[in-house]
Amino acid sequence: MIHIAAFIASALLQSPVAPAASIESYEFLSGTWRGESHGSIIEETWLPPEEGNLTGVFRMSGEGRVRLVEIMTLTEEDSGVMYRLRHFNTALVPWKSEADGPIEAKAVLVDSDSVRFEFGEGDDLEAITYDREGDTMTARVIFRADGRDPFVLVFERVGAE
Repeated sequence: MIHIAAFIASALLQSPVAPAASIESYEFLSGTWRGESHGSIIEETWLPPEEGNLTGVFRMSGEGRVRLVEIMTLTEEDSGVMYRLRHFNTALVPWKSEADGPIEAKAVLVDSDSVRFEFGEGDDLEAITYDREGDTMTARVIFRADGRDPFVLVFERVGAE
């Protein structure tokens, strides 16, 4: 909770940066990232920007099995950059809650090493943020529910020296 308060305070003290319309502004996400969370190995890979799109995949594994797979896209659209995410099991069957399609968020704040994607009012999620410092990437999944702590994932760049 303290980390979120510090992040919000920091964001308020700095001049907000309008979301970038060009997908190249999100290139800092590109690469393969790996970490541990709640006893699981977490991995996230983002391909470089191409034709107005970044595509990513996330995998969580532990206790001898893959627990979760996600496919993510960032896409340039007339309204700005959209983030789309869909959860799957290992047979690529989407979660029942996402049977009608992916969850969507819009980039609202971006700088050279961080971005905030905000979800619509009816979603359980409020936002997802990515913050990169050197070869460390921190993702925060922020929920709308009062009292629910964000889900924080810390990754290190794979292949960094």
